[in-house]
Amino acid sequence: MANEALTKALHLDSHIANVFAAGAVAANPDHSAHNFNLNDVDKHGYIEDDVSLSRDDVTFGSNSAFSKAVFEPLLETYKAAGTKQESGDGVETSWKTASEVRYARVKASKAKHDAEGKEWTYGLKESILSYGESALYLNLLGKDGVAPLEWVRIFFEEERLPYAEGWRPPPNFDQSMMNHAYVEMIKANEHKAEEAKLVCMGTVEALETGITSMIKGMSPSMCTMM
Repeated sequence: MANEALTKALHLDSHIANVFAAGAVAANPDHSAHNFNLNDVDKHGYIEDDVSLSRDDVTFGSNSAFSKAVFEPLLETYKAAGTKQESGDGVETSWKTASEVRYARVKASKAKHDAEGKEWTYGLKESILSYGESALYLNLLGKDGVAPLEWVRIFFEEERLPYAEGWRPPPNFDQSMMNHAYVEMIKANEHKAEEAKLVCMGTVEALETGITSMIKGMSPSMCTMM
């Protein structure tokens, strides 16, 4: 059912839909079940992590409810770095600004944990999930990294698709689009060397190789930082 909903409503490629659906079902503590609910996937360290763009870290609050305190600074970063739409006064996203916003959240999360003396988990898995979150909403709401920022705000803050504002599903949404998003955002990341150290990969080359390997199904180890 989840697979059908994703493919028909959002035009996700069946492979991506299967990955999402299977991952959600696997989160069900009843391993004989073939269904899931949102509480099943709301587990710290499964999909949810310390650097969500719109949710607080589990150490400091709800990791499932929208957090204006987390999202608003990122929205302001987008507004400051984004480009104006060709028509109207709105701001558009890009791979570069999405990469800036993503890493701003990483740094803010780490700084908050450090200030409180709390354990912060950010390894290769979390880095991939962080890039993946941005890749998903940019591919869903726009094309080649470009989407109206207002649509992004609606998606996260109002938790709906901006259909009334003119959004329509992409004609198709496949793995090649996700891979392209990863490549472009990593390329645009001006803090790759710093992030490579954060995830215990050491070098940019090792980070890029690790991301590529994990996407293909390998699972290099991650580190936990204080």
